[in-house]
Amino acid sequence: MHCVIIGGDAAGMSAASQLRRRRPDWPITVVEKGRFTSYAACGIPYAVAGDVESPSDLEVFPPERFRRERRIDVRTETEAIGVDLAARTVRITHKDREEELGWDRLLLATGALPIVPPWPGRELDGVVVVRNLEDLAHLSGQLERGPRRAVVVGGGYVGLEMAEALARRGLEVTVVERAPGVMGGLDPRITELVLEEMAGRCELRLSTSVTGFEGEDGRLRAVTTDAGPLDADLAIVALGVRPNVGLARDCGLTLGETGAMAVDAQQRTSAPDVFAAGDCAEALHRVTGRPTWIPLALTANRQGRVAGAVMAGEQAAFPGVVGSAVTRLCELAIARTGLDPSAAARAGIEVRTVEATASDRAHYIRGHQAVWVKLVFRADDRRLVGALLAGRDAALGKRCDVLATAITAGLTVDAVADLDLCYSPPFAPVWDPILRAANKAAFDG
Repeated sequence: MHCVIIGGDAAGMSAASQLRRRRPDWPITVVEKGRFTSYAACGIPYAVAGDVESPSDLEVFPPERFRRERRIDVRTETEAIGVDLAARTVRITHKDREEELGWDRLLLATGALPIVPPWPGRELDGVVVVRNLEDLAHLSGQLERGPRRAVVVGGGYVGLEMAEALARRGLEVTVVERAPGVMGGLDPRITELVLEEMAGRCELRLSTSVTGFEGEDGRLRAVTTDAGPLDADLAIVALGVRPNVGLARDCGLTLGETGAMAVDAQQRTSAPDVFAAGDCAEALHRVTGRPTWIPLALTANRQGRVAGAVMAGEQAAFPGVVGSAVTRLCELAIARTGLDPSAAARAGIEVRTVEATASDRAHYIRGHQAVWVKLVFRADDRRLVGALLAGRDAALGKRCDVLATAITAGLTVDAVADLDLCYSPPFAPVWDPILRAANKAAFDG
């Protein structure tokens, strides 16, 4: 039983590893366009900032280890250029040499592609997209040339993380975001806090659209916007990603309402013995009950494990996601889980919200910081459906995890108010910020 996997990052290699554990003798071939497998793309901004000792530390499990220790035929720098569902073959190319691979079971783990609009000048030297380790190497080469002014296009998670990283390296940084808020417009309060935190470190230009890039002798000199040009010798395009579904579309697999591949709980696609997992596939949202597309590393790993187990002939299912995420900008942490009010409205869910600000530790402990919490709950049955948190609290992500657990368990905001959370002055006040917000909803809302 030959299993072929297209894509050698989180989902693909998780699936390959599960297959090998369950089927020690089956041939497994992984086709990976790049040079790396199983790398920590989320760590790229921190490598740029200098928080990572070496970029090689982002390689979690190199290809040679998969070949040597798990007997998986990993073919790097090899691109899948076509899938024939009827013939059960994949056409691949490596160094201009084409070959066909036959398969009994196939997994598409093709990930996502960066969004780069067809702006004039996007091919200029100095315009960089940072998505993988090859891109990091390219950016590192750009930084060695000593740029002074950088423009980051996009005020989402990655854009802001890259802006901070470049500012820490001493560059003058401007972030350009066409929306009036950052991070996809999560909440006006989030935008206020980010603007306060980034003040003096980099400039944020909101409600401003990039129109292109200008250069001289093939080298970037300015980023053009609808508010005028910005001098720059380095530009980072960080507008997010879209599912990489070209192969799936070309061979006739069904795409879902989000644009990613439609899959069931076992990661099966619309074709027999063809699976999809990771950033190219949809997932069930556990609050709305509808397909969603939230490209995150843990989701990719979890879906890959399920796909590998099912491809091996065993029982497994992926239950879905609630969309939990956390990031750090300078000293400010921002976390979210579930639905924000606008997402709830789009899903047809009537919600109420409550906000509270409380200390992360007992008020008499030196260094205590304020934590802002916003809870989103159903108007009818008061079940918690979402949360936003922000503050200089090192444990903010874990506080968000508590709320993600509550959403997954279907707890009401009143039940959250009754949670028996830990208390010790160096770790939390008697009334944790989570409890402060939930109590406000329970007793005042």
